[in-house]
Amino acid sequence: MKGCSGQLIKRLKDGDTLLMGCVMDCRSGSVIEMYHETGYDAILIDREHSGLNSETILEHIRLSRALEIPCMVRVAEPSYAELNRTMDQAPDGIFIPRIRTRSEIENVMRMIKFPPKGVKGYGASTCPAGKYLGWKNPVDQLEFFDKEFVVGIQIETVEAIDNLDDILSVPGIDVAVVGNDDLSLGMGIPAQFDTPEYLAAVEKIISACIRHHVVPGIACGDPVKVKYWSDRGMRVFWAASDIVSMWLYTKQNREAIRAELSKK
Repeated sequence: MKGCSGQLIKRLKDGDTLLMGCVMDCRSGSVIEMYHETGYDAILIDREHSGLNSETILEHIRLSRALEIPCMVRVAEPSYAELNRTMDQAPDGIFIPRIRTRSEIENVMRMIKFPPKGVKGYGASTCPAGKYLGWKNPVDQLEFFDKEFVVGIQIETVEAIDNLDDILSVPGIDVAVVGNDDLSLGMGIPAQFDTPEYLAAVEKIISACIRHHVVPGIACGDPVKVKYWSDRGMRVFWAASDIVSMWLYTKQNREAIRAELSKK
């Protein structure tokens, strides 16, 4: 099974605009097939706000590798157990939510790096990262996690805004995504994403990312807003969610059918 090919980190470094489809609710591998066949660039599998268990997430990662579509996992928390077991399933990267300070992300980096850079445990050939990828030598996974594994963080608190330069200057961060809902809530303007205050905060994040050579991204699926933020430097978009897509299509389809049936 081919996986962990480094194509995700390459596309980020090349400055490509990436559309990610999020898995929030679906247990079936059909959701991975859907994003792959409809042309999304990568998949985000969520643990922070979903009920997905570890076995389901492992199967989603495995199918993503089989289809050769990059996937990342948003972890539930930045604990050693959560980070270590997620990485051992060999996704292409992880997202860390709710980073507020430099010390928090420095601690994360310590937990996800192998010695001597950090303290991550080495599963060698005993975990999916070692067994399924066809590496000639189990030590090759050390090279992958050191150079090609994508590390993403979320900027979604006022405290993170205040500490942007301290946070984003930590070596090893590849991408930083704006969490609109929590950020607007913390700013006291929940869901008011078009206010001058909120727009200025996001612009500040983009500028800081560019300054520190971190790829900026945002949770956004509205085509007009995606274009707006792309023109301002955003390169990664969490552009779809499985459950939202299902609900919206089902609602729109029912309304369209009822409208036709009502015609005389």
